[in-house]
Amino acid sequence: MTSVATSSPMVSVCDGRDCIGWVFNRGRAGFEAFDRDQKSLGIFRTQREAATAIMREAAIVEAER
Repeated sequence: MTSVATSSPMVSVCDGRDCIGWVFNRGRAGFEAFDRDQKSLGIFRTQREAATAIMREAAIVEAER
C-alpha cells in the first residue's frame, strides 16, 4: 500500500485569532496566496511558500501602521 500526501483545496492562514490570508491549491499550477484584503500575492510551488508570503505581507502591513 502506498501513501500519498494531499493538501486541502483551501487553507486559512492565521496570526493568533486573526485571519491574515488564504492559500488555494491550484493543482499543477501550484498554490495561490491571498492576503486579508483578498489580493493575490502570487502562485507558489508549495503550500508552505504561499503561507510564508502571506505572513511576510502581514508583517509589512503591520509595520506600516
